[in-house]
Amino acid sequence: MNEHSPKRHVVIGTAGHIDHGKTSLIKALTGRDLDKLDEEKRRGITIELGFAFYGDHAAFVDVPGHEKLVKTMIAGASAMSAAMLVIAADDGVMPQTREHLTVLDSLGVKRGIVVVSKADLVDNDWLDLVVEEARELLEGTSLAGSDVLAVDNLSGRGIDELRATLDSLVKTTPIPGDEDFFRLPIDRSFTIKGHGRVVTGTVWNGTAQNGQKIRLLPSGHDARVRSLQAHEESVDSVSSGDRAALNLTTEAEPERGDVLISRDRGIVTDFLDISLSLAPDARGLKQRARIRVHLGTAEVLGRLLLIDREFMQPGEQADVRIALEAPIVTMHGDLGVLRFYSPTDTLGGIRVLDPNPPDRKRTAHGLLDRLRDMHGKPNDAVLSFVRSRTVMTVSELLQMIPVSHDELASIIDQHVEQQQLIHLRETGSLVPTSAWDDWLAAIPTTLKQYHAEQPNDPGMPANAVLQTVLGEYQRADIGDAILKALSDSGSISEDSGLVRLCDHAASISNKDMADAERVHAFLVNADLIPPVPSVIAEELKLAENRVRELLKALKNVRRVVILEDKLVLAVEAVNHARAQLSTLPEEFKLAEFNAAVGTSRKVGAPLLGYFDKQGVTVRDGDIRRLIKTTDA
Repeated sequence: MNEHSPKRHVVIGTAGHIDHGKTSLIKALTGRDLDKLDEEKRRGITIELGFAFYGDHAAFVDVPGHEKLVKTMIAGASAMSAAMLVIAADDGVMPQTREHLTVLDSLGVKRGIVVVSKADLVDNDWLDLVVEEARELLEGTSLAGSDVLAVDNLSGRGIDELRATLDSLVKTTPIPGDEDFFRLPIDRSFTIKGHGRVVTGTVWNGTAQNGQKIRLLPSGHDARVRSLQAHEESVDSVSSGDRAALNLTTEAEPERGDVLISRDRGIVTDFLDISLSLAPDARGLKQRARIRVHLGTAEVLGRLLLIDREFMQPGEQADVRIALEAPIVTMHGDLGVLRFYSPTDTLGGIRVLDPNPPDRKRTAHGLLDRLRDMHGKPNDAVLSFVRSRTVMTVSELLQMIPVSHDELASIIDQHVEQQQLIHLRETGSLVPTSAWDDWLAAIPTTLKQYHAEQPNDPGMPANAVLQTVLGEYQRADIGDAILKALSDSGSISEDSGLVRLCDHAASISNKDMADAERVHAFLVNADLIPPVPSVIAEELKLAENRVRELLKALKNVRRVVILEDKLVLAVEAVNHARAQLSTLPEEFKLAEFNAAVGTSRKVGAPLLGYFDKQGVTVRDGDIRRLIKTTDA
């Protein structure tokens, strides 16, 4: 076929008990037999998912009704926009009817039709009872109030009315929008000779095009799209709601449950915070119950961690945590189904709140309040995500929340305007305003304490300040921005990697003053012949470590200068040498400088290097030029 842009489709899923006529009903509506596998033909049941078009803007997904194949049903239901629940008139509502309805309700399927099939097998009174039973079954579910129609596939009874109702349903069911990222949970993966790897699934989000690079999760492998089909037609792109087949170039071995997704989206996680709604007829759940989590086409075992109770009753709703036994791919707001480990009966629906919590304790402080905020709109969720982590980036939020780049940018701007978030735009980092204000207040307090304990020091190393205040949240961009904000406000001063309060000046403590004066006098007397600490210690009858401490204190109050090779000079000697520079030619060499100030190459070279760093002289090869002669 010629390649063209795909049509947008409403995906209508069948549901219902085994042998209630779902597949034959689709054949009557579309002319297509979806029981393709030999085993399906032989056993007369649907095993895998089947698909058929209905008009130009709808497609059926036929799911199995056998109790042992409910997980396949859930995989199909995860992509449904609408549902057609089928109940055989001669059987009425059966266990899988109820379980499938629980799945549809859990996944938030709100548009649908109930079809009472095999109507000619019963009398009208019995048929009326089954129709009424179906209406009562829908009460309290997402499909409450849906049309209930009686049909018979063989005689054609009610088929025209069903077509008209389906046409209206298709017209009024919203087609998913095209977000700016692509996501497709894989339900089948196989190879075709001469083509290679092919995966199929229903597109949840966005658009994929020929040649596009996509990421495969949870493996993290990259894949490139070689060709595309949507509803068995070759196309240039596939979009939300399309039943798609993608021919991939990849080193990975994709499996059912894996997800194809844009490279900057999606979280691989083994721990979830969710909202759980137990069905009224489900079993109750105790602490650490072993369960099955169904998200998209994936099924993973896990343990239920109840937060505010030790037992969850049928019909209850609660925010809970789940520790998974294998990684799963998900995002905030994803809907799924919870089933019991064994027997595998359906328990209820889940909604992912935090796909990758920052903590894993069941009793984490403020956990329920945080999760309560995540029930709301993306605006509330964004604020809750950042507050729970203290520091977060825009790219990290995009991995977790299924909104477009533009929508997220707008949400962040609103929170910044409302003074709830600080946004460092160059790096994308986000910080709650409350944490930012705490840091702004803590740094001057930390410096004040440091100055009191270390009056000799001109300042505290910037890294030490930030580590003390920011701790685990220290990042280069956060630290730089905090220090700049305080510096701009006149609270602190930063110089050469040291931070101090603006009113702080290094001073020598009273207990050190007398010995410091002796050391300083000794250095003044030595002039440009710097003594080593051991000589000073011997001459002044001090411990060598004590001399080193005093030299550091004198340096901090700018009374000595320490050159390269740890040569120590009194500032008076340095200023005298600097004054001699004005007696030299406009351009001079090291030997001329040494002669003018009366020192050796060992001292003259590092002393001129110090003047270069201070901006007093500038070096050009062996030549230097004087720039200024102000004192040190």
